[in-house]
Amino acid sequence: MVVSINEFVRTDEIMSKRNTSEKIIPIAMGALALFWFGDAVFDAHLMREGTLRQQLFAPGTRELAMRGFFSLFIIGFAFYMRRVLMQRDLLETTLQAAVDEAEAEKEKTIAIVSAMGDGISIQDTDLKVLYQNDAHKALVGDHVGEYCYRAYQMNEKTCDFCDLTKSFRDGKVYRRESSPARSEGKIHVEIISSSLRDKNGKVIAGIEMVRDITRRKQTEAELERQANLLQRLIDTIPSPIFYKDRNGVFLGCNEAFTHCSGIAKSGVIGKTASQFLSPDLAAAQESMDRKLFAEPGVQIFETTIPCADSGQRQVILNSATFTDARGGVAGLVGIVIDITELKKSEKQIKKLNEDLFAHTAELAAANKELEAFSYSVSHDLRTPLTRIFSAGQALQEDYAPLLDENGKFFVHTITDACEQMEELIEALLALSQVTKAEIKREEVDLSRLALDITTELQLTAPGRQVVFNIAADVTACCDPELAHVVLENLLGNAWKYTGKRPDARIDFGAREDEGKKVYFIRDNGAGFDMKKAGNLFKPFQRLHSSSDFSGTGIGLATVERIIKHHGGRVWGEGEPEKGATFYFTFN
Repeated sequence: MVVSINEFVRTDEIMSKRNTSEKIIPIAMGALALFWFGDAVFDAHLMREGTLRQQLFAPGTRELAMRGFFSLFIIGFAFYMRRVLMQRDLLETTLQAAVDEAEAEKEKTIAIVSAMGDGISIQDTDLKVLYQNDAHKALVGDHVGEYCYRAYQMNEKTCDFCDLTKSFRDGKVYRRESSPARSEGKIHVEIISSSLRDKNGKVIAGIEMVRDITRRKQTEAELERQANLLQRLIDTIPSPIFYKDRNGVFLGCNEAFTHCSGIAKSGVIGKTASQFLSPDLAAAQESMDRKLFAEPGVQIFETTIPCADSGQRQVILNSATFTDARGGVAGLVGIVIDITELKKSEKQIKKLNEDLFAHTAELAAANKELEAFSYSVSHDLRTPLTRIFSAGQALQEDYAPLLDENGKFFVHTITDACEQMEELIEALLALSQVTKAEIKREEVDLSRLALDITTELQLTAPGRQVVFNIAADVTACCDPELAHVVLENLLGNAWKYTGKRPDARIDFGAREDEGKKVYFIRDNGAGFDMKKAGNLFKPFQRLHSSSDFSGTGIGLATVERIIKHHGGRVWGEGEPEKGATFYFTFN
C-alpha cells in the first residue's frame, strides 16, 4: 500500500513539472512579440525612422535582419531552457523516487527487524547505539543514543573483548555467550556481532544480534545431567558395556569395560575395535556387527575373550541396535556377561547330577532291599512268631494247672514278647510303606482331623481328665491320609506323655514365621532333655524307658519321613517334666 501511494504522488509531481517546462515556449513567444514591438517603438520615435505602423508591419532590411537575429536567439534560448528544465525535472523526479523507495525499504526493514524475536541493535563506528528493536530493549533496556560500553558494561572506554571492534577491523562475524544478571535472575544470551559496509567496503556501522538461549542452556544442562546419570548408572553395572555407531566407532563404555580391556576410556572412545583389540577378536566382532546391522534387533552369542584383570573369560556378548530421531539404525549397544564361573558351576552341577544319579541308583537298590526286608518281616518273621504266640497261648490254656508260678510267668513273658514283637513289625511295616505312594495334595482341615483323633483318644481312657485346645480353621495343602498319620502320632505321644499329670493339657494350632505357616502340638507332660533331641526322630530310639511309657520308637521317625516327603521339616523343643512342643511345616 505504501508503494502505491508513493507511485501516485510521484506521477503527479512529474506531470506538474512537465507543465512548467511546457510554459517556456509561450513565454518565449511573448518575449519575442514584446521585443518586436519595443524595437519598433524605439526606431519610430527615437530614431525617427518612419512611423510605428511602418516599423511594426513593414520594417526596413536592417531592422528586419536585426529583429530576425534576436528572434532566433530568443527562440533558441527558449528551447534550450525548456530542455534544461525538463532534464532537471526528470532528475529531481528520479531522485525523489529513489528517496521514496529507500524510505519504503527502510520502513520495511525496520518493520521486519522490529518483529524479530531476537534482539537487534545497530551502532555507529564510535559504538553509539543508533537503533534497538523491541526484543533488544526487553533484554538490555533502552539505550539509543548511548555508547554501548557505558550502557552495557559501565565502562568509560571500549571493552577489550568487544567483538564489534574486531569485526570493524577484519570483517568477520563473531559469536560469544554471556550470562548477564537481571532482577528476575541470571539469563543466558548468545551475541552475534558483524560490521556493516558500503559498496566500497567502508565500515559504516555495526550490528549485534542478542538471542536469549536460557531455555536452551537449561535443556543442555538437563541433558548433561541425564547423560551423567546414565553414565554413572552404567558405570555401576559390573558387566562391561559399550556402544558405538554404524561405522563401528566406539561412542562410550563403562568402567567395567575399561578394567576388562585394560584401556582407559580415552583410548576407546573414537576408535574402532581394530585399533585397540587383537586382530582376531576385532575381526570376529566386526563380522558380528555387520550381521547385526544387516538384520537390526538383538544378537546373542557366546565366545572367549582375554581380560586384562582376570585372563581368559567365557562370556555371552548381548548386542542390540538403537535408532536415531528418524527411526534409522544409528548404532549398537552391547553388554559382556561373564559366564566363566557359571560354566564351572555347570560342570560341578553335572558332576553332582552324575553323583546324584549314582546315589539314586543306590537308593533304589536300598529301597528294593527294604521292600524285600519288609516282605521278609511280614511273612518270614510273622509265621514263626505266630507259632510261638500260639504255643504260649496253648500252654496258658491247656497246661496252666501243671505249671508252677515260675512256669506261668515264663509263659506270660513269651506271649507279651510276641505281642510287642507284633507291634514292632506293624510299626516297621508302616514306616517302610508310608512314603511309597505318591503324595496327593489337597486342602485339608487339620483342625477337624485333630478333633477326630482326640475324640478317639478319649474313648480309650474315658476316666482321664485332659484339656484339649484345638485351634479352629487350621488348614494345609497336603496328603490327607499322611496328615492323619502325622497328627495321630504327635497327638498320641502328647496323650501318652501327659498320662501321669492330673492337669494335662494338649494344644494344637499354627502361627506365621517369616511368611511360612508353622503347625505345632504342645503338651505339659514328661518333656525331654534337649541334649538328646538329636535322637528324637531316629527309629527305635526312645528318650523314656519302656517301664514308664510304652511304645515302639517308630512314631516320630514315621512323622519325619512324611513331613520330608512333603518337602517340609519337623523339630521338637522340650524340658523335662515341663512338657514338649513339636513343630512341623508343609512345603
